[in-house]
Amino acid sequence: MILLTGASGGVGARVAQRLAAGGESLRLFVRDASRAPDVPGADVAVGSYEDLASLEAAMRGISCAFVASVYGEPVRRSRLHMNAMDAAARAGVGHIVYLSFQGASPDSHFPYGVDHALSEAHLERTGVPYTILRDSLYLDSIPHYFGSDGIARGPAGEGRTAWVARDDVADVVAAVLAAPSRHAGRTYDVTGPEATTYAEVAATLTELTGRTFRFENESVEEGRRSRAPLGAPAWQVDVWLGSYLAAAAGELAPVSDTVEQIAGHPPLGLRAYAQRRPELLAPLLSEAK
Repeated sequence: MILLTGASGGVGARVAQRLAAGGESLRLFVRDASRAPDVPGADVAVGSYEDLASLEAAMRGISCAFVASVYGEPVRRSRLHMNAMDAAARAGVGHIVYLSFQGASPDSHFPYGVDHALSEAHLERTGVPYTILRDSLYLDSIPHYFGSDGIARGPAGEGRTAWVARDDVADVVAAVLAAPSRHAGRTYDVTGPEATTYAEVAATLTELTGRTFRFENESVEEGRRSRAPLGAPAWQVDVWLGSYLAAAAGELAPVSDTVEQIAGHPPLGLRAYAQRRPELLAPLLSEAK
């Protein structure tokens, strides 16, 4: 049986549907049973990474576990990932597939990149066979980078990002979970087909929608000031700005062939993804009204 943590999330729910279609036996680990994906025959386990008892119960009888990353304050967040990894080790899980992030490193400019490096190091120490999948920023999230004025702002400069569709990430995760021994001990970047600057993304959105989009580079301090009205905690602002800084430093620029090699098809770029899922552009068009 395969355990999917984060089964109600954007990647986890997609993975559940793909594995179910392939006839895999699944257990879905969610905070709220009502939000679990509708997968006939799947077990539903309710709990969280904070609740060690729920983790250990969910891990029992599992051959392979998908450990999805969670959103939260850095360092505390990595400890939550470690809780899941430790529970898997204690339960005798045969393989862990961990969803990390491209450029994960103790020296990353992205706070979550540092966080993922801590989680990855801990995973290795558990002694459980593992596969690490480091995805880039999601194509699906691009609309959230642009304000109602059609401008994306951040300290990315001319840095490039190899944006990847959640659909493609899910295809890779499902393929690895279905045959984990083929990927034991491996770490893969999971990216789209090209790496683009924010200015290039804005130009593509302009072309696709007919509405003008653009990118304004900011210093870190300008970025903090522009986000101050949101009232977000400092760590959250650091995470937001860190994704731009990681792009500026070249951490998100490498393009991999992982999607094609593991999932068996080319990854989607922004134009192709918008054609397949036109709802991607809907928030950008509605804000123009």
